[in-house]
Amino acid sequence: MKSATFVLALALALTGCAASPAAEEEGPTTTPAAEEEKPTPTPTAEADALVLCELMSQKLLEYPDYVLAIANGEFDQATHDDFYAWAEEMKAVAPADANVPLAKFTDPIYQVQEVVEIGGGSLTFSTDDYKAGNLEIMEYCVDAGFNVDN
Repeated sequence: MKSATFVLALALALTGCAASPAAEEEGPTTTPAAEEEKPTPTPTAEADALVLCELMSQKLLEYPDYVLAIANGEFDQATHDDFYAWAEEMKAVAPADANVPLAKFTDPIYQVQEVVEIGGGSLTFSTDDYKAGNLEIMEYCVDAGFNVDN
């Protein structure tokens, strides 16, 4: 979107440089099509962060139970699929500055997914990144102004 805006601005600048003096005297002309092609405003980084945090809050209270179950060697495919879809949704909407804490936070899901993708096997499970990421993503959401409504 930003590159399209840049290209449009560059095209307008070049067109303005190439305009004849007679065209400048007549004044600018606008066409309805040109007015319709205004770039749509992009959401702010804060709004993107709030979208991520809202999505995260949908399973936030259930997530520790999932992590604990995996740590105890319990696996339920349907539950995992649900959490994997949640992680993928968060990853898709996450602003760039949330990628690292989100990756840590969702690390248990992706550890399990690696085993699922190879068709099963043993899992050497670690919660170190999850623990650090949990705090980091919470701080990120608080800084973005997210409030959990009870």
